[in-house]
Order: sequence, then C-alpha cells, then structure tokens
Amino acid sequence: MLNGLDILVVASMGLITAALLSLALMFLVKHPTVRKVCFYVVAALGVYVGSVGLRILSIDFPLQFALAIALGLLSVAAFVVERLSKGDEKKFTIARILAAVALVAGLINAFS
Repeated sequence: MLNGLDILVVASMGLITAALLSLALMFLVKHPTVRKVCFYVVAALGVYVGSVGLRILSIDFPLQFALAIALGLLSVAAFVVERLSKGDEKKFTIARILAAVALVAGLINAFS
C-alpha cells in the first residue's frame, strides 16, 4: 500500500521523466511537426512547474517565489516567440531554448 509520500515521489519522477523525454525529443528529432508538439509539451510543463513552485514555496522564500513566477512567464514568452516566428527556424530555435531553460530551472527550483 502506498502512502502519501510514495505517491508524491512517483508523481515527481513521472514529471521529471516526461520533462527529460520531451526535452530530448525536442532537440534530437528532425521532423518539424514532432518538434513543435514536443515544444508545446515543454512549454506547458514549464508553466506547470512554475505553478507547482508557487504552490510548494511559501512567501517566506521571496527569491525562490519570484524565480518560480519568472520561469513560468519565461515559458509563456517562449510560446509567444514561437507563435510570432511564422516559420522562421532561428526564432523557433530561440523559443525552444527559452522553453528548455524555463523547464529545467523550474524543476530545479521546485524540487530543490
């Protein structure tokens, strides 16, 4: 029988696995449609991890709290850059890097 802490560990490991898999696919796959789907997954996970950081952290840690907000907004900015790129590969690469940085830093901020 799993207790609450076991379920939390399983959920966090699932989140980290999904994040790493989508990050790897976003940069390694050559097919543009798969890259876009992986980008949307990474951006959505970045926003989710930012919100998790807001819920986990209290206002007693203002630097980490502000970092969680900034990383969530960075994921939204990556999505906006991708939507404004209109097929420009250089801007799409910048958007992918922004989303990847936001996700990795958000995971480190939320679970450290």
